[in-house]
This record gives sequence, structure tokens and C-alpha cells, in this order.
Amino acid sequence: MTLGDEQREALMNAVAAKVAVMTGGPGVGKTTLISAIVKIFRAKKMKVALCAPTGRASRRMSEAAGIDAATIHRLLKFDPRTGDFNHNQRRPLDADAVIVDESSMIDVMLAHQLVRAIPPRASLLLVGDADQLPSVGPGRVLKDAIDSGVIPVLRLATVHRQAARSEIISGAHSINAGITPEIRPGGGDASSDLYFFEENEAAAAADLVVSLVRERIPGRFGFHPVDEIQVLTPMQKGELGARNLNVVLQEALNPGTGGVKRFGFEYKHGDKVMQTVNNYHKDLF
Repeated sequence: MTLGDEQREALMNAVAAKVAVMTGGPGVGKTTLISAIVKIFRAKKMKVALCAPTGRASRRMSEAAGIDAATIHRLLKFDPRTGDFNHNQRRPLDADAVIVDESSMIDVMLAHQLVRAIPPRASLLLVGDADQLPSVGPGRVLKDAIDSGVIPVLRLATVHRQAARSEIISGAHSINAGITPEIRPGGGDASSDLYFFEENEAAAAADLVVSLVRERIPGRFGFHPVDEIQVLTPMQKGELGARNLNVVLQEALNPGTGGVKRFGFEYKHGDKVMQTVNNYHKDLF
């Protein structure tokens, strides 16, 4: 594993600190550094616990580091019957180092539960981008930790060569710098990963979304319209809200009858379903 000078300095400080924050925007090598830190700790026969606020983030962390990672709730063994955590200051984690990814999404209450379960011998590394989505719950743990002036902050700013080819990543850094990203109307060539389509009417925009998901993206990139494409919208209601887009996309991608109707919506075999609340009894997250 070859690290740049900035990454090397951050690595040295990360393995030496009792508590530290590692932060930076997309493409600066945070995931690579987590992998390097894990390799060093494990070479020293240390017990490393990897965790993240969400299942998706923990899976990505596990793939990069090569060892198991878990959601914070699973790491602390949340008990749905009591609403409490089995690991706490009386029953701490068996770990010498705890590394938390996507820390911007952690709220104050979950951070409290995690920190009190870390044994006094262990170190804690919070990794995340303070400009990413904040926590849904109260508090802004990562940003406050960075602004505190008490905890060492390892800042990564250099976008690495492979990531620099992504227009999504360069666009994100432009926005953080207060610069409007250069996005070619209608997208650019086939190698681009960032496209912009402008519509002035909501109905036309909804039709465009259906066209992109059903025909244009699968035709250009070979992605499966249901399994490999996700549509995000900033609202629930309205013609371009999640509720209506789910209906029109269902009509386009999974037509026909024979579903189950609940709360004004019909769910059919083959529909794509999102589990929005953790169900610990059924192991659904």
C-alpha cells in the first residue's frame, strides 16, 4: 500500500493518538487510511472494532479493511426488548481500538452510548466528512469534535488520482469551495459520471425520471432499472415527491395487478422495498 505524504502524516498521528478525528471530503483517501490503520493495529496483535451508523457504511468499511464491521447498534448489542445496550461502562467492549466511519451521522445520544462502552485502555478514531449529511437525531457530534480544539484533527485535502477522474467528486469539492461545478447540459461523453438535465415543469421532470430509469441509463450503462438504480428526491409530497415517483416508477417498471394494498399504496411481487425503521426482531435494517 503506497500512501502520499499527507496520508502518511495522518497515519502516524492516528495510530499514536488516544482519541482523534480524521476528516476530509470525498476521494481524499479516508477509506484507504482506515485499511492501513487496521493493518498496523492487527500486526501489533490489537483487537480492533470497526463500526458505522448504518448497515451500508459498515459493509463498505468491512470490504475495505478486510475484517468484520458492524453498525454501532450491533456492536453495542442493542436489546429491542429493553431499548438499552448490553455494552456500557459496566460491560465494556473487548477492544483495544475502535474506529467509527461516517461519523457525521452520529447523534449525541448514540455517541454517548458508544463512548461509555469503550474500555479505558482503548483508543477511538472518528472518521467522517463534516460537510456530509448531519445526524437525524440531536447534535452534530463530528463537527463539534472538530471545532472543540481539544481532539487532534487529521485533515485530508488531496484528491487522489483515481478519484480525481470522477466528476461527482470534483463537483462536490467545487461546491464546498463555493464554486458552481462545470456540468455539461445533458451530461457529457460516456466516460462522465455526472449529468444535469433541466426541466421547468414538474410533470415533464417526472416523465424524464421514468425515461432515465427505464430506458436511457440501462441503455447507456447496462444497469438494471430495479436492482442497480436508486432515485433520490428531497421531498415526500408533490408530483416530484417520493410518494408519487414510487407510484409512477412502479407503473413503468412493474405493471400489472395482484398486490397488497396498505395505507393507500399497492405493493406487488417484484417491487423494490426500502426498510426505513430497524426491526431487530426480524433482523431487518
